[in-house]
Amino acid sequence: MADIAKRSSFIPDIWDIREFIRRLEREGDLVRVEKGVAGGDEIAAVMWELEDRKGNRGPAVVFEKIKGYDIPVIKNLFGALRRWALILGFPDWRNIKIRELKEYLLQKIETDKDWIAPEITAQAPCQEVVIQDNPDFSKFPIFRWHPTDGGPYITLPGVVIKDPEWGQNLGMYRIMIVDGRSAPIVINAPQDSGIYCARARKRGVTKVECAIAIGFDPLLHLASVMKMPVVGRDAEFRFVGALYGKPVQLAKCKTVDIDVPASSEIVFEGFIDLEDVREEGPYGEYTGYYGEAMVQPTFHLKCVTHRKNPYYISCTSAHVASECLILHYPQPFSWYRRMKTEVVGFRDAYLPLQGRNFMAIVQIQKRYPGWGKQAIMSALGSGFAAAIINWLIVVDEDIDIYNWDDVLFALATRVDPQLDIVTFPPLAVNALNPSARSRIPESKDFPYTNFALCSKVGIDATKKFSNEPGRQRPTPPLSLPDTEVLKKVKKQWKEYKID
Repeated sequence: MADIAKRSSFIPDIWDIREFIRRLEREGDLVRVEKGVAGGDEIAAVMWELEDRKGNRGPAVVFEKIKGYDIPVIKNLFGALRRWALILGFPDWRNIKIRELKEYLLQKIETDKDWIAPEITAQAPCQEVVIQDNPDFSKFPIFRWHPTDGGPYITLPGVVIKDPEWGQNLGMYRIMIVDGRSAPIVINAPQDSGIYCARARKRGVTKVECAIAIGFDPLLHLASVMKMPVVGRDAEFRFVGALYGKPVQLAKCKTVDIDVPASSEIVFEGFIDLEDVREEGPYGEYTGYYGEAMVQPTFHLKCVTHRKNPYYISCTSAHVASECLILHYPQPFSWYRRMKTEVVGFRDAYLPLQGRNFMAIVQIQKRYPGWGKQAIMSALGSGFAAAIINWLIVVDEDIDIYNWDDVLFALATRVDPQLDIVTFPPLAVNALNPSARSRIPESKDFPYTNFALCSKVGIDATKKFSNEPGRQRPTPPLSLPDTEVLKKVKKQWKEYKID
């Protein structure tokens, strides 16, 4: 892996969303659509077709002409791993592998003593225009993106809320517009937003100040989806400070005691009324299905600030190559970190894109009989896995977990279904889980839609010892060519004149 200091120095001094757009344009990784488009349905269909044609290798797209608006809409800024690598300063960013990104970010998370606190700046591009009289969501190109969405949706926000002890949290949660100043926002109990709001309730607070930023520093977008543990105050901002090697620049909001990324394109200021509960959804989710309607608290708009001639940044969802799904790649990184200490013999873990974050593959160095099943129980017992993962597969070190051919080989040849598949009874999981049998109804203790019920399965696809419970024979040895002869053949390959 390349030197971290060298990679960090590759990150530019100013890395706001506009600089990112300019850089992508110079690199030929962004296209501008000059043809006028009618609105959300057409934009979504264009992006679906692009994802069908290009997979997760497509460019970022700027829609310049939106009927009824003079604000361009940008999609797919974060829809390719190579652009995450560019954001992080990898010199060979076009050829990045998910493993390299993961290892780098995990190393940065683990050195939290080097994190740098943010700074407040008076130079706030996000406040070039301030609207306090009659602020209105409808002035911005916030659309219904899927045919039967419950309403127009903000899909790529940076939601900032504050806790007196923990400081500010930056998260990304879907927000449905119901009128010009009201918007139910997803506040699930296991998420940081839910934890912060639950702590507010305990303090007797029912109106939680909040700001919703659109189009800010790309590194902060990455941090907002990483589900990192609370490590001191302002964790996401401090983490990005470490990536930069200098403080993140924040601006104080005009009407609420919240600080937002100073370079944001648009900021919606207001508060979440925990007692104003409304129906939110359905919405075409990253799962590939409509997420059913939920009951959520409502954000109330007090003020809008924005840059002159702002961009509106949004993301796609539902398609397997959608930007929203790519944005889920960093979510389990903190879970990987926990697995290093909680799963004995842990080597690596991966949530393949096709599994929509509901399937995980864990690689271990197996030392003793039954160790595969121990790994299953340890991994599924952790917070992230308990809330999200339906299927967990454990394999040996000789299996490349990033290669489905290898994983399928292990499943097909190392699993006795009766002995090696472990099922668990229904547990409380993420409310968006499409496999779940039912939703847990709202209650006095949990007044919002927080959980669904779903069972889980663990598959021990490791090689078996002869003394594993229930077995009388070990997994046979692999049939491979002689090691020394193979080395010799590789060395003199050109002499065979085969290709």
